[in-house]
Amino acid sequence: MMRGAAMTETQEGPFRAQTIELFFDLVFVFTITQITHLVEHAHGAVDLLHALAVLMLVWWMYGGYIWLTNHAHTRKSMRLVLIVAMGGFLIMALAIPDSAGEGRLLFGAAYLAIVLLHFAAFAWQGGAAAARAMLRIVPFNLAAALLVIASGLIEGSWSWILLLSPALLYVVVSVTNTGEGFAIDVCHFVERHGLLLIIVLGEIVIATGSGFTTIPHTVGDFVALLLALALIGSLWWSYFDRDDQHAEHRMMSADNRDRTRIALFGYNGAHLFMISGLILVAAGLKAVIGARIHDIAGGEQAAAAHGSESLLLFGLGVYLLFDTAFRWLLQQKPLLIRFAAALVALALALVAPLHGLPLLAVALALMIVMLLSEGMVERRSDQGGIGRGSHAE
Repeated sequence: MMRGAAMTETQEGPFRAQTIELFFDLVFVFTITQITHLVEHAHGAVDLLHALAVLMLVWWMYGGYIWLTNHAHTRKSMRLVLIVAMGGFLIMALAIPDSAGEGRLLFGAAYLAIVLLHFAAFAWQGGAAAARAMLRIVPFNLAAALLVIASGLIEGSWSWILLLSPALLYVVVSVTNTGEGFAIDVCHFVERHGLLLIIVLGEIVIATGSGFTTIPHTVGDFVALLLALALIGSLWWSYFDRDDQHAEHRMMSADNRDRTRIALFGYNGAHLFMISGLILVAAGLKAVIGARIHDIAGGEQAAAAHGSESLLLFGLGVYLLFDTAFRWLLQQKPLLIRFAAALVALALALVAPLHGLPLLAVALALMIVMLLSEGMVERRSDQGGIGRGSHAE
């Protein structure tokens, strides 16, 4: 029997994602594109950490609005809240390209407005218990917004640290939150985060297509395109074949405290770094395609493009590493195969000078071997369970 308020049932079934939420997600599409551009123009570790800080801030509050609609649903008054919030997120997204410069203050001001609107909407529509729970969280969100604004007021090459420092506040919130006052609608919660992953996979498709500055002409061009599409398909398969369904079943069977732990550390936490990895994959794929086009055309741009191709394997490793952590939280096996694939991808990114088609082929081969190996282990486990059940009978 399911423990706790895992989902809200209506006569039509469990609460699911609504069209207003899909409309709300359009601004997330633009945000991911802007952050991908930050990664594409990164010149070192500091620039990548800056991009991670921006993504973390956006992801935390975007996740906050998922919690809001999950709890209060999307009655007409909530639709207005989401449309207003879209304005704030859109302003933040527009400021992202200059979030290391003059855009920091605008980014911070929009972030503060989003935090205040989120708290007001929870207090207004979430009920007394949720409002009391949010009173324990909103000081941390406000402190994070003030740190972002402070980064816009202070000149200095280290100001990005103020953008990254809210991570400590979010960790405190996650560790201390027991779920009291919140009742997670599991079906909706899992579905919403899955839809956001689809958006990020869509960004990889866009990055691949935009890497072609001209219509593909050669056999190599079409091979690169097909390898890239197959790699994106394998990334989709790695999550949506079973992980999302398993997450839904696992959260439904958990008590409220454990369910909240999965939501905070699995979705707010692990998914942040999974998305970070996918953004790196997008930037790396675009660099691979771009390098190939420039190599054919010749010129100095070809050599420059090769520098970021390694982001493909590095991003793949980051995605698989934190996907393993997510599966561990869900008690989903096998884990070792995916963890090993993550380490192989990271090792290849660091030591193997792969470029172009060989890089795409190796990345795809790694994903295929991983998925096939996991499938074999799962089938053996299923057959073993059936055998034990038959023997018991």
